[in-house]
Amino acid sequence: MAPQSHFFVTLTIILSVYVLSPSPSMVAASPALTVKVCDGKSILNRDFCFKVLSTSQAAAAKNPNQLTNAVMKSATSAAQTTLNVISGMTKSPTSPAALQALKTCEDVFKYAVRSFGMISAELREDAMTANYDVSVIGPEADRCRKAMAAGKVNAPQIADGNRNLQYYSAMGNEITATLN
Repeated sequence: MAPQSHFFVTLTIILSVYVLSPSPSMVAASPALTVKVCDGKSILNRDFCFKVLSTSQAAAAKNPNQLTNAVMKSATSAAQTTLNVISGMTKSPTSPAALQALKTCEDVFKYAVRSFGMISAELREDAMTANYDVSVIGPEADRCRKAMAAGKVNAPQIADGNRNLQYYSAMGNEITATLN
């Protein structure tokens, strides 16, 4: 991202948190934390990161734990949406290779939904375990991507879901790393 565009994204987040916020509870998210997370070395897409962290749920976070909870809820929802698409596609007539690919992706997204959903609870027990567990979700997307290629499945929604798994995993990794 160009330095000027990074500046404008950061400025937009700061303004939306401090100026445009309708209530004091919305002012809680630290712009410094947002920038720290989105500038982290493991972040794969800073624009995606800033977009997720500018939601009302993330903006209401008062600390990294609450921010992790908000991001993991968003990640779980996104993974569930993709899982629903995959499950619907497995019910349509398709080749055996495509069906096998979809089943692999279905397993990946079931794992992601469960794992993203557990991160907040793990965080209360052990931040290091939560950090590790959230970081291994992203690479699972490669398993789905490879299966889709092998099965010759062209499904943009699943491809987007795979990218989102990686992006959310990287974000969770950055946030939980601040707690270690």
